[in-house]
Amino acid sequence: MSVSEGKDRLGQRFRLLVGSRRGLERHQTLRHTVEWSFDLLDADERGLLQRCSVFAGGFALDGARAVAAADSDEFEVLDLLDALVRKSLLVTRRHSGRTRYSMLETIRQFAEEQLAASNRITDARAAHARHFAGCESEIMTLWDSPRQRQAHEWFSTELANLRTAFRWAADEGELDVAAGIATYGAFLGYMTENFEPITWSEEIIQPARAADHPRLAFLYVMASICWMAGRVDASVAYTAGWETVLNSAALF
Repeated sequence: MSVSEGKDRLGQRFRLLVGSRRGLERHQTLRHTVEWSFDLLDADERGLLQRCSVFAGGFALDGARAVAAADSDEFEVLDLLDALVRKSLLVTRRHSGRTRYSMLETIRQFAEEQLAASNRITDARAAHARHFAGCESEIMTLWDSPRQRQAHEWFSTELANLRTAFRWAADEGELDVAAGIATYGAFLGYMTENFEPITWSEEIIQPARAADHPRLAFLYVMASICWMAGRVDASVAYTAGWETVLNSAALF
């Protein structure tokens, strides 16, 4: 196939990249190669690699610890990450003075498949989403400090993870988690001229209104920023919505 034909099929890379049947088994397909490396790991290393496959765009130590086994402490997780780096299943880079881990997409897809097969993917995705919802206080405190630039960099770095966490929470009906990510994500997006998270607030206004959620007014405020994308009529409607919520609250 041509390069472009191959590129169009890389979404099914484990079926596409098949080599000679005459060589060693682990060289016959991409899946065999990755599986061979995966089988050399011990149980704890495999478990952490699988759980970290839920991250999008990489992760830091605190994220890995959040999705790791419940009884793992920071140094146990750090040792496992070190082992996975030395075995070339994770790669590292320095970002804003911190170490950030990531996987090649082929490794990540394989690990995610294994996680799904073990029936633990829901727990891992829930832990991932709760972790990013729980970052709100720390990041907003950072934003309101002389170190605001670090909050800006964090948002830019973690946007793919925030998107993934919000999408899972919204689809699974985890309204508290989704609303938390949507509100502070939209605020940081507005302040950094990235308007994607504003649509997250818009998306969950209806379920939040049905549940009389405590963040409903905040969601309306964040959604009203859509005027910056040229959607003035929608912004006016959202503004009226949060004014109605505030007026209703004032009655009590």
